[in-house]
Amino acid sequence: MDTDEWLRLLVAAIGGGLTVKLLDIGYQELRRRSESSEAARKFVDVHLDPLLKSADELVGKLVSLAGEDFRSLRDVEAKPDSTENNDFAGLIFLTAKFWANMEIIRREGLSVSIVKDLRGRQLQRFMDCLESRGVRIVDRVSQRAVGELMLTDRRDGPLQTILFVEFVRSMEGRPDARRWISPLAHTFSRTRHTSDRQRLLRYGIVIHALIDSLDPEHQVTRDRPSYPNKLSKRSWRDLKYRVFGRYLKFVPDPEKYLGPPKRGRPRVG
Repeated sequence: MDTDEWLRLLVAAIGGGLTVKLLDIGYQELRRRSESSEAARKFVDVHLDPLLKSADELVGKLVSLAGEDFRSLRDVEAKPDSTENNDFAGLIFLTAKFWANMEIIRREGLSVSIVKDLRGRQLQRFMDCLESRGVRIVDRVSQRAVGELMLTDRRDGPLQTILFVEFVRSMEGRPDARRWISPLAHTFSRTRHTSDRQRLLRYGIVIHALIDSLDPEHQVTRDRPSYPNKLSKRSWRDLKYRVFGRYLKFVPDPEKYLGPPKRGRPRVG
């Protein structure tokens, strides 16, 4: 066998081995991506329902309060740390429970890339939006601290949230708990003021859109009406062009929360 034939055999052998190696690398990468996507899907399946249920309770409360222009909270302005008003304490609890479920997803999802799942990507967008400067109702540190206060870590099971009575007991008896809850209580105590009331209305609409987007068939939540007639022109524009126009473009029916354009509507308080 001459030199040219030896070279042809050597090149064929090298080329064949390289092809096999490349195919193996490609297969391993596809397998890794598939396993990552499956892990994300399972994680979202487990953690989405508790978040949706807590969001549904909070939105139900905000819709009810919006319908009465937050009148039942008017008597707490002078003492925002009081738990005597059940509507006030209940609203704080439901908000804290929702934030606690967000905190559980953050903690237990450290090893999972939830954006590998479509619902996970949308959920991440909602969480980012709710914590953005123009939407959030307290600073991020306070929000996460309040969420942590709601958590109970059982050694033999996953993280869970505490019940209402235990939460109120913490508010009344623990100075450290009152310290972190105070910014949220202060926010809810200022519903006499138009700007503060509008902040809560905008925040509630983003959570409402989260529910409708991630549970479109409403298997674990209720299909509730929104309150577009309670929005000021400024809130309408902010939601229309910044929230839904930029951050949450995938929301299928933003008109449900916004209603028609504000032109010609009477100014709301």
